[in-house]
Amino acid sequence: MVAIRNWKNIVPVVSHETAIVWSIFSSKGTEGKTPDEAPLEGFIALTLHRMQPGKSGDYHIHSDKEQVYYFTKGRGKMNIHDKLYDVKQGDAICAPIEKRHQLINDSDEWIEHLIINGNADTTAEVAQRNWLDSAPHISHGAALLWSIFTKEGTEGKTFNEAPLKGITNFTLHRLQPGIQTGTHTHAEKEQVYYFTEGHGKMIVGDETVDVGPGDAVYGPAKVQHGLINDTDDWLEHLIISAAVP
Repeated sequence: MVAIRNWKNIVPVVSHETAIVWSIFSSKGTEGKTPDEAPLEGFIALTLHRMQPGKSGDYHIHSDKEQVYYFTKGRGKMNIHDKLYDVKQGDAICAPIEKRHQLINDSDEWIEHLIINGNADTTAEVAQRNWLDSAPHISHGAALLWSIFTKEGTEGKTFNEAPLKGITNFTLHRLQPGIQTGTHTHAEKEQVYYFTEGHGKMIVGDETVDVGPGDAVYGPAKVQHGLINDTDDWLEHLIISAAVP
């Protein structure tokens, strides 16, 4: 059975005082979660957050995980270790462990973002990029790929391009109308596809499921998967990749 969840079908909670949070995927074995809700083996969690205009979250710290914030709507500021960073749609920030941080919505519109929680045991510096800072290349023979962040120490990459400790890659992809990627597998990493624009179909193992905005699909290691854009519009999605034990 394919693990597929849309944030619209999840009951939210309020966290960090003012953030509205939808828990999309958690790590395997999380208490009170079904296997579809908690399939992750290589990273900790994927959540969607929204914050109303004029609000800010609490100034908090994590001692055992790094976080990647990816902004899907709006603009605001992030305070990380007493330094302010302007953020807007398409920006990603990697917030290291042991550095206090908070989101500030000083705009007149809602701000929306994903948070990816990855395992980390040593601290690093803050990295910030917009997907537009990356040049595209072709992935899996058909999809356009923009690399946002990759694993720390990746050859030929600056620290700002490769700050990750807890996941291996965070990328944005676009598949043009009428194209499909074919299927492939990854022997040593899991992936979560999060769809931001358009509609299509995703193959995972022996199943094919319809996908659209707000859908997240879990792709386990060693299981074939691929995308089909059978519409007249572009299909856009993010991919989070993490090494599995």
